[in-house]
Amino acid sequence: MVYSSTLIHERRQRILHETRKMIAEDGIDKFSIRTLCRRADVAQRTLYNAFHSKDRLIALAIRETYEGVNAYIRYRTSADTIEGIVDRLIAVNRRNLKARNYTQAVTSIYFSPNTSKDVWNALRDMVFLNLRQWLDRVARDGELQPWVELEDVGGSFANIEYAAINDWACGRIADEAYLRHLITSMLSLASGVTRGETQAKANLMLEQIASTGELPEFPKPVLSPPDANEGE
Repeated sequence: MVYSSTLIHERRQRILHETRKMIAEDGIDKFSIRTLCRRADVAQRTLYNAFHSKDRLIALAIRETYEGVNAYIRYRTSADTIEGIVDRLIAVNRRNLKARNYTQAVTSIYFSPNTSKDVWNALRDMVFLNLRQWLDRVARDGELQPWVELEDVGGSFANIEYAAINDWACGRIADEAYLRHLITSMLSLASGVTRGETQAKANLMLEQIASTGELPEFPKPVLSPPDANEGE
């Protein structure tokens, strides 16, 4: 049983690895299950038994990459502050500049009318990973506008972020304008749905970006991958 489970795990990781490589090479439009099976040396039936659909497979491959990198990043700002949210948005989306094919694949799945609900929710939850603590804290402090529903506004943040990313990935926003467009869009929503100190901070950031043309600066996050010698 242990041997069998190990083989299944290795096969699954091989499929995900080849999926990520193929997306990086050619994007999602040219993605072929037949080619993937050949490269990963698995039967199509085996692949569909494990992942059920192409969309689910691609979403999982991208999400595992996202979570794998973020698991070892240590930010120097708090995740429950608006400064921390902007810090994380800048860091995460700056990496997108080096992975346009991955990014376009994510947004294509997110906006496709054919994407299953569970896959769509999984992609939306990727945004919530950076927002949840902050939204919960703002709600506890009574700084959300009284008409705001927490889950609804969380979905609005996700939609705005993916829309900005999609416009950049499709070439509608230049590389040099991408992060500024994204951050001002997210801060504008934050300003509209909050009040008190949180709203004041969002407005101040927007004013500073407008007057200087520059994004806020934060101490660089620290990448702390697992110790290669751990367990030896």
